[in-house]
Amino acid sequence: MPLYFQIGNRSIGEKKPCFIVAEVAQAHDGSLGMAHAYIDAIADAGADAVKFQTHIAAAESTPQEPWRIKFSLQDATRYDYWKRMEFIEAQWLSLKNHADERGLIFLSSPFSFEAVDLLSRVGVAAWKVPSGETANMPMLDQMIATGLPVILSTGMSNFDEIDCAVDRIKNGGVPLVVLQCTTAYPCPPEKIGINLISFFRERYGCSVGLSDHSGTIYPGLASVALGSQMLEVHVTFSREMFGPDVPASRCARKRAPGVSIFR
Repeated sequence: MPLYFQIGNRSIGEKKPCFIVAEVAQAHDGSLGMAHAYIDAIADAGADAVKFQTHIAAAESTPQEPWRIKFSLQDATRYDYWKRMEFIEAQWLSLKNHADERGLIFLSSPFSFEAVDLLSRVGVAAWKVPSGETANMPMLDQMIATGLPVILSTGMSNFDEIDCAVDRIKNGGVPLVVLQCTTAYPCPPEKIGINLISFFRERYGCSVGLSDHSGTIYPGLASVALGSQMLEVHVTFSREMFGPDVPASRCARKRAPGVSIFR
């Protein structure tokens, strides 16, 4: 794998600054205005990229899909929740344009073939493969075919599945970042898996990093000290906000000059 490569206008790799991705996920709660407000806050806080999740209810769910953990009082079903989280293509394009205007790289994780197609039209600088889709080889092939870099989360896969995904991406000839991730919200300190960052670097010979769900600054600092090329953190305006990601998020604060702050 190359020593470094580009995501948008940012260089990723050895001896390059750690690339900071601020993950909005579902924190906008279906509000386009709130999603735009997050872009401004993330830009002010000094991140390199803003990342959303692109859910299309009819493509990834059914009206009968049961709740895993029911957290929403206004959505009768999980399908209803995903439907409320949807934006149409023009709205996604407005978010992408806003990110461009604020100097942020625009990213969004797709959860269906239709979402990959939509985001290809909108324009993402790289693909972020969410942990639940790491073993989804047909969708991975769809992303690889675009030639864009792939950021692979590992939170719901065993080593055989990760090995298979990494081999497929490398054989596709696109740049790769492997992120250590533990799918727990919030993730307790003993399950962060900081030791796996160096392990993945040696095993796969590519850029590595951490997808942090702890809601604190400490795992991110430790991962950068260990040479992470990328750090992804969930963000929120306040710990009192509603949503499944809030307990695992950091509050974005306006930075001092030259400083990135996610507390």
